[in-house]
Amino acid sequence: MKIAVIVAMQKEMDSLSALLKNKKTETVGGFTYVTGELDRKTLILHQSGIGKVNAAVGASGLIRNYQPDYFISSGCAGGLDSQLKVMDVIASTSTVYHDVFVGEAGEGLDIERPYPSDTYLINKAKALSQTSPVTIHLGQICTGDQFITERAKLELIKQRFPEGLAVDMESCAIAHTCKIFGVPFISFRIISDTIGAEIQVDEYKNFWAEMADHSFEVVRAFIGQL
Repeated sequence: MKIAVIVAMQKEMDSLSALLKNKKTETVGGFTYVTGELDRKTLILHQSGIGKVNAAVGASGLIRNYQPDYFISSGCAGGLDSQLKVMDVIASTSTVYHDVFVGEAGEGLDIERPYPSDTYLINKAKALSQTSPVTIHLGQICTGDQFITERAKLELIKQRFPEGLAVDMESCAIAHTCKIFGVPFISFRIISDTIGAEIQVDEYKNFWAEMADHSFEVVRAFIGQL
């Protein structure tokens, strides 16, 4: 079984690549990948960079070059719901673009609709949430090319997407790409800051300094179930 895992930032890449056995680095078509083994599965890791275009290009390269059976996006996100705390994890049941609006001009397009995650992967995440020592919430992730720091923008996103639990800058673009290629997808996002809090920026900065190594164990445990 081959599993592709994509991340945006170097610190995320380091945390995940440290889990691999028989690790090696490959460069294909100008893109760098780390391959290795975890729980008797072949993993291919790629750091795409931040934002929707980087995420979509990175996901496309992973799929074309390695033909994975499953695709996982791992990283951090801002909390979009009052129930969330820093270090909680969101497993996507669906993803949506919060910064796209085409109105009647978009009739027949699906870029304004949620992209559902794979049912099998959602069920595995749901089972994991019942046993994991880390709090896992299942719900919608809202994606846009913005780091949201203003409560007014948060309220607008939440009003438009009441099911949304978190905001990030990559998940929906990856889900969109996986839909085009027909690859089962799910996203895991660790809450790095709670949007609207007075200390939001400080929360984000402190997240990386204080993040326990076991945070990415959710992805490891999830892969172990596949």
